[in-house]
Amino acid sequence: MYENYMGVIEALGFAFTPAQWAYCAGQIVSINQQTALFSLLGCRFGGDCRDVFGYPDLRGRVPIGQFQGPGLPDWSVGMKPGFERTVLTTLRMPSHSHAHNYTGTGSLTDISVAKTHGTVQEPDHGDYIAEPSNGFGSAPNGNLYVTEAQATAAGTAQIGGVSDIGGGFVSQYLQIHNTGVNDSFEIMQPSLVMNYCICIDGLYPSRS
Repeated sequence: MYENYMGVIEALGFAFTPAQWAYCAGQIVSINQQTALFSLLGCRFGGDCRDVFGYPDLRGRVPIGQFQGPGLPDWSVGMKPGFERTVLTTLRMPSHSHAHNYTGTGSLTDISVAKTHGTVQEPDHGDYIAEPSNGFGSAPNGNLYVTEAQATAAGTAQIGGVSDIGGGFVSQYLQIHNTGVNDSFEIMQPSLVMNYCICIDGLYPSRS
C-alpha cells in the first residue's frame, strides 16, 4: 500500500493485512516494540500504559465520529457504546393499559310478596314481605313480614316494575396474567462487513 500515516485506519475490501498494517482486533502489544504508535494511541484501546497497550477493536463494531453532534451524546476516542441485541424491560416500555371485560354470572329475578297480612315487624331469614297490617305507615309497630310457610299457604304475587340481579362478583383483587418472554431481540442496523486495518509503521503525523 502507499505510504500512510501511522495510526490511520482503513476499511479494506480484501481479507488480509498488508505489510506494515495490522488488524483492528484489539491486540495487546508491547510498548517497547512500538513506542511511536503508543505515543499516538496511548491506552485508549486497552493495556496498562506501563508495559503494553491495545490496538483498536473493530470486530463486529461500527466506527462513529468523536465529539458531540447536535442533539447527540458526547463521544470520546476509545469509547465502545452500543449492543447488537437488547431485552425490553417494563422500565423502557411506553405507558399503557390493558382492557379487561367482566361479565356477571347472575340473571334477572322477579320479586314476589305474600298475599296475606304481615304478622311480625322484624323479619327472619327466609321471611316474605306481606301486606301491611296494624296501621303500617301510621303506627310505629306495623307488621310487614310473614314466614315462608305462611306465604306458601296464602300464595304469592309478583310485583310489577321491580326485579333483582342474582349472582355477580365478590369484591376482590383481579390480576391480569403476564404474557411474553424475556428473550433478547436484534437492534442491529443493516451493515456490510469490511476488513478494518491500522497502519503500525508509517509516517509519524505532525500537528503542524
